[in-house]
Formats: sequence, C-alpha cells, structure tokens
Amino acid sequence: MLGFKFMEIPPQSGGFVPYVIWFENGTYLELQPIAALSFIAKMFDYTDGYSDFAEKYEGAVFLGLATSSARYAADHLKVRDFQAHLVEEDPGLSYVFVSHEPSGEEHAFPLAIFFVEYLFDPGRPARLAAQLEQGMMSHPNTARRLYSVWFAVRDLEASLKNIQNAGFEPGETREAKFLGAKGREVKAGNGYMLLLQSIDKNGVLAKYLSDHHDGEIIGVSVEVSDVEKARSLIESRSGQKLEPYDGFYGRSILIPPDMAHGVWLEMFQR
Repeated sequence: MLGFKFMEIPPQSGGFVPYVIWFENGTYLELQPIAALSFIAKMFDYTDGYSDFAEKYEGAVFLGLATSSARYAADHLKVRDFQAHLVEEDPGLSYVFVSHEPSGEEHAFPLAIFFVEYLFDPGRPARLAAQLEQGMMSHPNTARRLYSVWFAVRDLEASLKNIQNAGFEPGETREAKFLGAKGREVKAGNGYMLLLQSIDKNGVLAKYLSDHHDGEIIGVSVEVSDVEKARSLIESRSGQKLEPYDGFYGRSILIPPDMAHGVWLEMFQR
C-alpha cells in the first residue's frame, strides 16, 4: 500500500524469515515477524525491556549503524564506560550491543541502537548489483534512502550528554509540532538520529512515552525523488488524504502509525 518493494532473505538464527526493503544507497528496513522479538531481544540483552512488546505493539525496535570495525567500536565504547558486547558468531557479520542499564561506574546507552560490521564477502557486491538490476531498489513510491530515525527520550540534555560520551556529536535543533516535541539531530554516517523530548504533556510523544521505554524509535524519515508521486500512489491505494508540508528536510508527507506498522513514516523530497 505504501509503495515499497521487499524481498525475502534466508531464515535467520531461530528460524525466522525476515523481509528487507532495500534502498539505492545500501540502507534498508528489515521486517521481522513479531514472534521473533523475544529471540531478538535476548540476543541484544534487552529481554526485560521488550518482554511484553509483542503483546502490545508493532513498531520499530532497533537501529543498526554500520561500522568499519566492530571490535574497534566495542573497545571505543568500553573505554568510555559503556557496557559494550562484541558478538562475532554470524558468518559475514559482527555486532556490538550496548546495554540500556547502568552498572556500577558504567553508563547506560540512551538509544535503541547497535553497531554492525559487514565482513568481507566477495559475493555481496554482485548480489546487491543484481538486486539493483532487477529493480528491487526502484520503489513505486520513488524511495531512495533511509535518512533519519527518530528516538523518543524523556531527558534530552541527559541523552545528548550520554551519546556525546559515546563519540557522537549533536547538530541542528528541531521542533516536531505534530508530536508535541522538540529535539536535536545527531549525525550518524550518511544519515541522522533525531532525539525528541516532549514539550506538551498532552502531546503524541508524551503519550507514547507513557507506555514505552526511554530511547525507543517513534518514527523515520525516508527520502524520495518525487514526493507528489508518492503521495498520489499512497492516497489512491489507502483512500486516505495526505497533506504535504514543509518539513525539516524538504517538501514532505507524513504516514501515521496505523498505516505503517506502529511508526510515523515521513517521506520527503529535497
């Protein structure tokens, strides 16, 4: 309905079959069945935090950030007193998970992210090239890349201080009036993380945090090459009117969570 193409990828550990929406710059959205969440949460050492998620919600759970060296990223975070765990079990992949809970002198990481290193796989470039040639990255809604991921935080200044300790640098100040929120962008590779704090106790973000954990993902921004084409396609398929507006990054439309599996989905054109 939203105009994305997706493809099935081989079953993962635990036997679950995810689907992936690939974008032309190599970013992607990974869709896991809700039944996989308890397994994923255990793998990420977030079992307690997400034990009841599947009973209540659909939505975005983690942001994975690519790193050139998972081992370096883990060492970097440990030196800065974060509980970073390096996992090198998957063939072709290494992960770094960072605990949400403080322990002794060690800090809690404020956002639901992990780091991933794609180890050298001589066949991967050819597979990606084949997907591009087959049109799997050419979406009817003209989507080009995942650009920004929005996190709901209770204390913006504390979260920014914590993430600066981890090696990230805050950027532009942003206000999301439709969420009743304000925040700061944080540069992350070729995209951004957007940390948002409620400024309206009756607003959308305040309500979201009333039954979600601090640092969870509330929305994403996806760049498209033709926002009017995306709007027309989604309106025709959904029967719902989408009003364009001037957003942070350009002319935009906003897909509400009930149409996007629990997340706010902004599509914008520069």
